[in-house]
Amino acid sequence: MTQNIPLTAADPIADAGLSAYRAVIFDWDGTLLDSTHHIVGALIGACRDLGLREPTREQAGWVIGLSLQTALYQLVPELRADQVDAFAERYKTHFRHLLADMHLFDGQAQLLRDLHAQGVVLAVATGKSRLGLDTSIERLGLQDLFRATRTVDEARGKPDPDMLEQLLAELDLAPESVLMVGDTTHDVLMAKAAGIDSLAVSYGAHRASLLESAQPTALVGTVPDMQAWIRARVAPGTLNREVVDS
Repeated sequence: MTQNIPLTAADPIADAGLSAYRAVIFDWDGTLLDSTHHIVGALIGACRDLGLREPTREQAGWVIGLSLQTALYQLVPELRADQVDAFAERYKTHFRHLLADMHLFDGQAQLLRDLHAQGVVLAVATGKSRLGLDTSIERLGLQDLFRATRTVDEARGKPDPDMLEQLLAELDLAPESVLMVGDTTHDVLMAKAAGIDSLAVSYGAHRASLLESAQPTALVGTVPDMQAWIRARVAPGTLNREVVDS
């Protein structure tokens, strides 16, 4: 059953019936990075530029987390094959302009630093491109915090579990020791397919009712609730620090 009551760091793990996690894998856009409105705006702008039917903001938000190719198939099925490159270019142009103020949600950078300092393994599984993710991480100064990352350039797109399965193998982690955190049903379904617990956050692309329909392990509605929920359920110091810090 999805747990959707806001929790605090004082809540003992035993009360939730969950294990302590040795690793946390985050989605990027809409979960750590406050970029949902940028992506939605860029998708709508690209449709407008090409004279295509403009989706609603909710429709554009639903495809966030998918690879661009899959997103286009879902969002603008009338897009011709000879228009795909032009659409991608217009989308990227709009996105670059909108991301001039790139930033994480409040408190997320501190959360990542605190978890890393405790010896919790951190990773990213995202529908972004490798270049897009690396650029974001570098601009935000987070290069030393993530042990591994996967994008659609190296793995099959969400909700296929390929990204998570690759990360589990690389980091030598058992599924039951890992938590996936994301703002879309694509993240929740990917985690479920990989046998991993999921924390869904409804402050990003998908509304709470949609997220709950995918049956995440837990659901929270705000960034502070997300941070408190994770802090209460990680297992600090369970990994060899020489490995974590290498």
